[in-house]
Amino acid sequence: MMYGYREQLEIVDKIPVKEGQGYNMNCPFCGGRKTFGIALRNGKKLWHCFKVSCGVRGSQDVGMSSTTILKRLNSIEGGPTKKLLPLPNILGEPSNYPAAIKYLEDNNAIKAYEEGLITIRYSPAENRVLFFSNDEKGAVGRSIVGQIPKWKQYGLIEGLVKVGNGNTAVVVEDIPSACAIAVHTNYMGCALLGTVLSVIQKRQLMFFNNVIIALDKDARKKSLHLQSKLQGRVNTRVVFLEDDLKWLTGEQIQKVLQ
Repeated sequence: MMYGYREQLEIVDKIPVKEGQGYNMNCPFCGGRKTFGIALRNGKKLWHCFKVSCGVRGSQDVGMSSTTILKRLNSIEGGPTKKLLPLPNILGEPSNYPAAIKYLEDNNAIKAYEEGLITIRYSPAENRVLFFSNDEKGAVGRSIVGQIPKWKQYGLIEGLVKVGNGNTAVVVEDIPSACAIAVHTNYMGCALLGTVLSVIQKRQLMFFNNVIIALDKDARKKSLHLQSKLQGRVNTRVVFLEDDLKWLTGEQIQKVLQ
């Protein structure tokens, strides 16, 4: 007997299956023993009978649960979860350490620190300047004595690290560049901590009036790729840099962004 799609749905709808699960069972159509497979993946229910004489197969979009959607949005694809380094036990104000202040001055982050636009601390044990995430659950630390790796991540950092109060987001790779941007009142520096735009970061950028992508000189193709992911959702443009933003003067930064 041949079953139409609607007839198949009437039977398949009665078979319980959870997101991410799949199993074989006796076919409810032809009676074949363990020949019927059914699964629910990515919001789509799939079924078919392995028995050639039966030929029942189909799919139905049933949508994903809110729990599954949140898991997918917050997941990081492409590898195992990295072990989180704990924040150093002893942290001090950079103002108490001349070498830390010199680093902030040399990398155009001193004003953002002095104006309280971002939390910055110094680890004397590791000789690293730590730039904290907005919720202060994590930080990235830059060695000021040439240690490898130059940068270390501590704790959990989710999404952008935003510095400043402007309504135009300037997307940059590192936090010192975001600090250099933030002292200009129209802009907010948004550090990706790399060149890959995550799902969470993409959602965060939707809330800005405008987005300017200003990655380093060697990431021009990445800049255009990021623009293509945002276009149609928020007004986005790319500026191509000749010099790192954190090494420019305030006037030079204004000129580049305009």
